[in-house]
Amino acid sequence: MHRYGELQLFTPGPVNVPPQVLAAGARPMLHHRTPEFSAILADLVARAQRLLGTRQEVLPVHTTGRGAMEASITNLFSPGDEILAICNGKFGEMYADIATRHGLRVRRVSTDWLKPLDLDEVGTALAANPAPRGVTVSLCETTTAVVNDVEAVAALARAHGTLTLVDAVSAAGCLRIAFDAWGLDLLVTASQKGLMSPTGLSLVALSERAWQATKTARLADYYVRFTDIRGSLRGARAETPGSTPVSLVCAVAEALRMMEEEGLDEVYARHAAVAAAIRAGLQAMGLALFPAEHPHRSPALTAFTVPEGVAGGELRGMLKREFGLVTASGLGEAYKERVVRIGHMGHVFPRDAVLLIGTLEACLFRLGRLPEPGRGVAACIRALEAAP
Repeated sequence: MHRYGELQLFTPGPVNVPPQVLAAGARPMLHHRTPEFSAILADLVARAQRLLGTRQEVLPVHTTGRGAMEASITNLFSPGDEILAICNGKFGEMYADIATRHGLRVRRVSTDWLKPLDLDEVGTALAANPAPRGVTVSLCETTTAVVNDVEAVAALARAHGTLTLVDAVSAAGCLRIAFDAWGLDLLVTASQKGLMSPTGLSLVALSERAWQATKTARLADYYVRFTDIRGSLRGARAETPGSTPVSLVCAVAEALRMMEEEGLDEVYARHAAVAAAIRAGLQAMGLALFPAEHPHRSPALTAFTVPEGVAGGELRGMLKREFGLVTASGLGEAYKERVVRIGHMGHVFPRDAVLLIGTLEACLFRLGRLPEPGRGVAACIRALEAAP
């Protein structure tokens, strides 16, 4: 226990879980083959469809986001297939690595972490003969706190008969997703970020084209088979194969209920307002956003470069030790001590933006990096007042 009470997470997952979600996960155990639990599972699937903007069934997968990303490879492809991997961050690279380990031929594009997604490079690579069977991309690249235009990627992929696989683990619940309208073929998200729940449950949506691909895929493994999960959902009552993590399902179902109660548009507007306020506060303190130039920053998290002479670990340590706020380091050896990442996803509100900027300002003042405190908080508050 910190002297201020429980630590508050400003990390890009896991996130602070609201009491209602914790309580839902702590209810007395239900058996996973009962009508009562089946109703909760069916409710989760219906709400997830609305969240992801799809009429397709959303599959609950008993694994973390990484496991569901791996399942997207094993369920759709065969050994020797070629895919195109957009690698403008660690998680784009991870998708590529998963495919490589399963014997796929992977062509990496848009590999500069500091630059926006290069759609021209993607289009050129897709036009190769023969075209890759799939393209992988992160909607929100958590390494650099930016958003990739997956709708544009999907349009290019469709023109070449290529499937589009999207990692939306740190995007769902923070920004609007329109799976059907954007023409996506597979999307993975997970419970521990924008869905403000404990880690361990993933959600996966597949298009009709993706379902067709599962019929010929020869990599499918035993534990996560999308056709088995869909079959269980379509039974006499909604179930999942094997033993279901009942507590996790109950928690995520409650989180989705809370989001709909608030209104999904309001949830997205709240995330955008908090993100804008935090960035305004950082810049008012003279801190540079990371990457330095990018047109599409994420509403789920923000990254900034620490001042010269200050190590990222030192600053994050002070935030945690003195104020009980936990942030994240940069990813990759080049950025581990140069960059701090602030998660503002899930159960976050304007007061959290003011708290974070105020405590960060106090730390920088103590470190002698601010002549006078106050500019950051003032800019943060002004941005919140200007929010729609």
